[in-house]
Amino acid sequence: MKHQKLTTAWKQYEEGRAYKRTVGLYRRVDENERFYRGDQWKGVDAGGLPTPVFNLIKRIGSYLISAVLSYKLTVRYDDTGIPYADPSDATRKREETLETLNRVTACRWKQSGMDTVLRRALYDAILSGDGIFYCCFDPTLPGAGDFAGDIRTTTLDSVNLFAADMNSDDIQHQEWLILSGRASVDMLRREAAAAGLPADSADRIRPDRDYDDGAGDFASYETGDKATYLIRFWRDEGGFVCWEKCTREVVIRTVRTGMRRYPIAMFHWDVVKNSFHGSSPITELIQNQKYVNKAYAMVMKHMVDTAFSKVIYDKRLIPEWTNEVGEAIGVLSGGDVSNVATTLGVGEMQDGYRELIDSVIENTKELTGATEIVLGEADPNNTSAIIALREMAEVPLDQVRANINACMEELALIWLEMMREYFPSIRSYADGEGAVCLDLSVLPADSVSVRVDGGASRRFSQSMLLSTLQSLLDAGHITFAEYLERLPEGILTDKDKLLARARGELVGSDEGGDANG
Repeated sequence: MKHQKLTTAWKQYEEGRAYKRTVGLYRRVDENERFYRGDQWKGVDAGGLPTPVFNLIKRIGSYLISAVLSYKLTVRYDDTGIPYADPSDATRKREETLETLNRVTACRWKQSGMDTVLRRALYDAILSGDGIFYCCFDPTLPGAGDFAGDIRTTTLDSVNLFAADMNSDDIQHQEWLILSGRASVDMLRREAAAAGLPADSADRIRPDRDYDDGAGDFASYETGDKATYLIRFWRDEGGFVCWEKCTREVVIRTVRTGMRRYPIAMFHWDVVKNSFHGSSPITELIQNQKYVNKAYAMVMKHMVDTAFSKVIYDKRLIPEWTNEVGEAIGVLSGGDVSNVATTLGVGEMQDGYRELIDSVIENTKELTGATEIVLGEADPNNTSAIIALREMAEVPLDQVRANINACMEELALIWLEMMREYFPSIRSYADGEGAVCLDLSVLPADSVSVRVDGGASRRFSQSMLLSTLQSLLDAGHITFAEYLERLPEGILTDKDKLLARARGELVGSDEGGDANG
């Protein structure tokens, strides 16, 4: 069959894949993902050794993700202070609209499950070095007020995002961007038909086996007939974002939007100079993880081979040795039998070998900030000191948090542009406190800025609260009932019964005492 002409996006996609192979991104992401989930002996000839897994990487990676997310993020839109012809009236409308916009944004954050999406992006950044968010309008979501559909925010794997300039990580200044994905051929053909393509064009969407460049080993395991699709973004002469969805040979549809920002936001775990991609903290741990596994494997093999003593006997005197209880052993010497048999003791490892393994583990944790204190492995002798040391250990993660905050600011601006594009005015939007009225026409695009704040640490705030409550109770400043009232949920079982008894509302039947007992 004669091949049709490749689409422009597909040619650029092939160039992008060649670059990612050159820098080893596909191999690195697959290896990091495999080691993180514990498949750490793949392709290794163990040579008869056991294959234990002491998943140091997952322990450290899980801590890093949780530590970064220990501070709750809040996104707020602010007024840039641009003056208007009628300051009083304009200011009032602007303030009211901004407050409503912030309420809607808080509601969208919750409805979109952004805490979960952010955690997934951090997981991707741990594996590949990049956390990527992609926003699109989904007509199948519950409507935003009077409009059908809403904004969907998902994550992208770094192996599926391509840029015109792979030496720059500035998303919004790229000439074009391409994201790739896999979908069933039937779904892509139906989408092409719905977009008005002739049947012969839709039939040119064929299944392929182009799955080797997906993220993780399991990307190559598929069910059904699938094909790779591309979504290419660029700007027209007026600076407005356009996009097209296509396959290898077929352009399914092309759309011109009223937005000026690409609907993609990205952050790096660590920045790599002159590279579109960041670096992963897991990559540098792979060799340490391999050493720990192999070292323990040799220890285990040694212990299996030498853990029990061996009996050595003179076969000229004893034809066959038996370990049966109470059974006599005949000796042919007729004389002294003291040297007929002897026992060899168990084998011993060289001094310092186990200490070396422990040192590798300890130093690996220390250099990544996952110390015994932050992992909860230290003895809790001094709560205040432990909290202080945990906070100091997390200082290196401030740069990662700053990268995420900048990305969230960009994401919030993308949300605002998409709201202007798809529903500029909403007469009703349920935000948990009732319906709201949002009219974005009173907010010019250049009058809004975004601020992302990290609140108090979720992890430490509860410990600090418990410590404060205990001090107040010990000093007699609050009663036991007031102490129980302020305890966070989940700390005590049957908290309501304890509180009722403390208030004198429930008589303790078990003790037969009074209500205050």
